[in-house]
Amino acid sequence: MPEPDKFVANMLIASAAAYASAAATRLLQDHPQVAEHFAPDGWSAWKAHYLQRMHELAAAVSAGVPEVFAGRIAWTRHAFASREVPEEDLKLSLECLREVLDSELPDPARAAVSPPLAAAAEILQNPAEDEKSAIDPATEAGRLALAYLVAALEGDSRGAIDKVVTAVEEGMGLSTVYTQVLVPVQKELGRMWHGGELSIAQEHLVTSTTQRLMAVLSFRTPTVEAGGLKALVAGVSGDVHDIALRAFANLLESEGWHVICLGSDVPDTEIAAAADYFGVNLMLLSATLPQHLDAVEKTIAAVRQLDGRCIPVMVGGLAYHGTGELWRRQGADGHASTFEAALELASRIASRSDAND
Repeated sequence: MPEPDKFVANMLIASAAAYASAAATRLLQDHPQVAEHFAPDGWSAWKAHYLQRMHELAAAVSAGVPEVFAGRIAWTRHAFASREVPEEDLKLSLECLREVLDSELPDPARAAVSPPLAAAAEILQNPAEDEKSAIDPATEAGRLALAYLVAALEGDSRGAIDKVVTAVEEGMGLSTVYTQVLVPVQKELGRMWHGGELSIAQEHLVTSTTQRLMAVLSFRTPTVEAGGLKALVAGVSGDVHDIALRAFANLLESEGWHVICLGSDVPDTEIAAAADYFGVNLMLLSATLPQHLDAVEKTIAAVRQLDGRCIPVMVGGLAYHGTGELWRRQGADGHASTFEAALELASRIASRSDAND
C-alpha cells in the first residue's frame, strides 16, 4: 500500500483543469473517433470527464489507497456501457491521462500517481461485474420497496408515502423500513440512473419523496426514552448527499439516542464547534465520494483539538468502499458499511467511552 501524499494530491487539484485540458486535447488528436459519442462538443465533454478523474486521482493519492481511483473507473465503465460508449474509449482516455501526467509531473509526483493509474488499468483488463438490483421482490419488504418506487416514479408521492406508513402502522419495524425498503430503493435508484434508465428529474422526484417520508416516519415511530447518550451526525464539507445520514439519525433516535443532525456539507470547524457546544458522546461523519475523504480527516483533526474533550468518531459512506482501514489512519474510532453494523458499533463505542469516564 503506497504512503498517503497530501502534497502531490494538492498539486493535482491545483492543476486539475490544465491537466484535464491537455489530456482531452491529446485524446482527440490521437484518437479523433472518441468525439463521436459526445457530440456536438466532444472536447468539452472529455475535459469534464478528465476533470472529475483528476479529483478522484487526487483523492486516491491523498489517502494512499489506489482502489479509490480504480473503483471510480469501474463505476465509469458501467456508465459508458449503459450509454453504448465503447469501453475502448475509456481505456484510451486512461492511457492519454497517464501520458500527460508522465510528461508534466516531476518524478516524485509520477511515482505517487502510478499505483492508482495501474490499479485502474487492471480493472479494465478484467470482465465487468454485473450491477444487480438491490430490491428483492421475493420478500415482503422487497415488494413494498418496489411498490413505493413505482408509485414515486409515477408522480404519486403521497401514495408512495402512504404505502410505507401503512406498513409501519401494521407492524413493520423502523429498522426494516430503512434497511430493507428505503436503502434498497435508493440503491436501485442509483443503479437505474447510472444505467441511463432514469432522468435527473426522475431521480430527484424519488429522492424528494423519500425525504418527505423520512420526516413523516420520524414523528410517527415510537422511540425509546433517551438514556443520556447524545450523538452528532453530519455530512462533511463538500458532500451534499444526506439521505443516508438522516436515515441513520432517525434510527439512532429510535434506539434511545438524543441526535443532533447537522445535515450535509458542513465545514470541519463548524462540526467540531457543534460537538463541543452540545456535549455529544459520539460523532458520526458521512462521506459519499472519494474527494470527500480529506474533509473527513480534517474534521476529525478539528475535533481532536477540542480542549478537554475526547469524542469518539465513527465514519461511513460510499467513499469508504474498498478503502480497508483508511478510517483508522484518519484517526477515527470505527467504521461501518451498513446501518445495522453502525448501530452496533455506536453502542460499543459508547459503552467503551462510559467505561473510560
